[in-house]
Amino acid sequence: MHTRLAVCATLLLAALGPLGAAARGQDRRPPWLDAEPLAAWNQADGTIPPPPVVDEPVNPKCRDQARPVQTAEDQQLRDRGWSLVGPFQGGWGVLVVRATAGWDGMCRPMQYQDFVFVSGRFAGTLAPAPMDSRTDGAIGDVSLLGPDRITAQYLRYTDDDPLCCRSRITSVEFSIEGDPSVVRARSASTSETTMIRR
Repeated sequence: MHTRLAVCATLLLAALGPLGAAARGQDRRPPWLDAEPLAAWNQADGTIPPPPVVDEPVNPKCRDQARPVQTAEDQQLRDRGWSLVGPFQGGWGVLVVRATAGWDGMCRPMQYQDFVFVSGRFAGTLAPAPMDSRTDGAIGDVSLLGPDRITAQYLRYTDDDPLCCRSRITSVEFSIEGDPSVVRARSASTSETTMIRR
């Protein structure tokens, strides 16, 4: 009887393990989004940061979904070890490219980042550290609004939000300035939203 209970308890803990990991990931708060003033993390040296090491084994089907190299900026990221995800945005000599270090079991990007290039040169990222899908502070939509202006929306979760559905969005406005160009976070505002599955 005790052996059967021990086996059942072990199986239950194994099944709940991923849920616990997801909840722990959701508990990580990105303090930079709520800071006053916003931090400045990008430097003018043009060095692309390497991807973090992801411990989870990658499903080959996820890796097959990576976007192929299409631009010189894509190649710079691939050369540093990043995998490209989703479409790039470009105009006015500016290119925004999303890349990831890995994927979760559903092939969602994990430890991903948005990289900004100006005239082919790396100008910075849109977050101070890589992000995980479905966690507080994960970047969503990015809009290129001109040669020196970008806005980005970050998904915000409260402790009561299910992982599928965030209840707030923080919009951050970035400027591109200097020579060489550097991306700077200028302002942020958070608003309540209707829950949308992501």
